Amino acid sequence: MMDERRAEPAAVALVGFMGAGKTAVGRELAAAWGLPFVDTDDLVVAQAGPIDQVFKERGEVGFRALEARVVTAAVEEALERPCVLALGGGAVLSDDVRAALARLPHVVWLTAPVEVLWARVTAKGEAVRPLAADRTAFTALLAAREPFYRDVATHVADAVGTPAAVAAGIAAALADDGARARAEGGAR
Repeated sequence: MMDERRAEPAAVALVGFMGAGKTAVGRELAAAWGLPFVDTDDLVVAQAGPIDQVFKERGEVGFRALEARVVTAAVEEALERPCVLALGGGAVLSDDVRAALARLPHVVWLTAPVEVLWARVTAKGEAVRPLAADRTAFTALLAAREPFYRDVATHVADAVGTPAAVAAGIAAALADDGARARAEGGAR
């Protein structure tokens, strides 16, 4: 159900490391707010095939170039038609993506301890993640990306908990910030 305190639907982007729950939380948040949900990894797959295959064929540099084009286009679309966007964990490495995200009213960084993230991405039945083959490298990659997430985030949310609970917390925080901004006469 849409929060009555929000004046109008606004675009929300979810960023964070692999395993943070961007897709699961994004679906819950979109459903709660009555907005479409867009997973940019799904858009990449629709254009080029499975992500692990794109990595094999194009390498990480080729994948990141494709991802940046897809994500910046999705952000532009979200500015016109509000939705909840879930970005791939490395999308924020792109200068173009970070610039596009700066135009959105809400960018939420989903955080969790490395142990939780590692357990999620290595759980049985999880999709193959090209950059989650080694825990030491995984931990180093998280540390390297955290400044990028921090840079783009307008909000930080603890992603330990059920997707519904995390989404409810985000919705409440964004509603409170929206009410405060309207009272102060501004936004982001």
